[in-house]
Amino acid sequence: MTTLTREDWLAASIGAQDFQRYGCRQPSVPRETLGFFGRLVTWVFGEGDAPRPLAHPRLEALRRFACATRAGHQPGVALVSELHRLGVQPKHLAAIEGFLMV
Repeated sequence: MTTLTREDWLAASIGAQDFQRYGCRQPSVPRETLGFFGRLVTWVFGEGDAPRPLAHPRLEALRRFACATRAGHQPGVALVSELHRLGVQPKHLAAIEGFLMV
């Protein structure tokens, strides 16, 4: 992929907004992956203020990258490697960083 899509930019925007709301907390765990006790606790106490993960792995990784960048943290090597595996090039990450620092 040579350019970032509209969805990629939206995921970056969501990540920047998540920083303001949640402070880059990890997304809540999908309900399907919780055991009986986990679902019961979630039902009783709610999900708290954790963000919901984005459906596509690439978009979720871009969201996490944008949140970390907006928070002023250097994104981890694992996250950058994951983004590269998902087709995001270094120039794309630089564009997102530039967008977020404005």
